[in-house]
Amino acid sequence: MADLDEFLRVCAELTGFDVAELHATGMAREHHRTALAHPARDEHALVHLWYVGAWPGEAPSSARAHDQGLVWRTFHGSPPGSAAPGHGSWARAPRGGEKR
Repeated sequence: MADLDEFLRVCAELTGFDVAELHATGMAREHHRTALAHPARDEHALVHLWYVGAWPGEAPSSARAHDQGLVWRTFHGSPPGSAAPGHGSWARAPRGGEKR
């Protein structure tokens, strides 16, 4: 998967997000470089990279990688400590969620 476009096509299949959504994270090139640093193709590790922002067993490649992880998009949430939603955002139910 030396080619970025091929990498994104494979990752779109694995993650359930389309290529445009993966590009929108701003992490496509950084995640591609991370994947190239690991010689064996590992589908589980690629999914982990996109959802969590880190290759399994390694620290995130950047602070932004964690904040842009797909896991937050799956429930329309925001990572704790990120600046985007603002102070106290975790006190409110996620958009589309129901309060219990």
